[in-house]
Amino acid sequence: MLKLTGNLEQEIMDILWRQKDGLRPTEVQEKLRGTLAYTTVNTILQRLCQKKILSRKKMGNTFIYTPKLSKENYAQQTLQSLYSGILQSYGSLAVSHFLESIDSTPEHRRLLQEYLDEHK
Repeated sequence: MLKLTGNLEQEIMDILWRQKDGLRPTEVQEKLRGTLAYTTVNTILQRLCQKKILSRKKMGNTFIYTPKLSKENYAQQTLQSLYSGILQSYGSLAVSHFLESIDSTPEHRRLLQEYLDEHK
């Protein structure tokens, strides 16, 4: 699972990514099983808008929040930036540690092999 700044942001984004249409803060709060205060949920939604991950549209006296990108597109952009930064900073050390971590998990090794076979 791709992590955002915090676990709560990730949980809220996962809720919004599963929706066909946007949600009001109260609807997000309900889907979180009401464990958080409305103000907390609303603050997180506003922060995600400031980070340009969500957009919002005024509906009556509240806002409807929707993701700007699909989860897949968000992951692609975020991971590309992350990997580029790691490779620039650590070069071959980053590659060797990545390959060691892949090698320790059969499923990951299989996925890497499939990717390499498809992109020859």
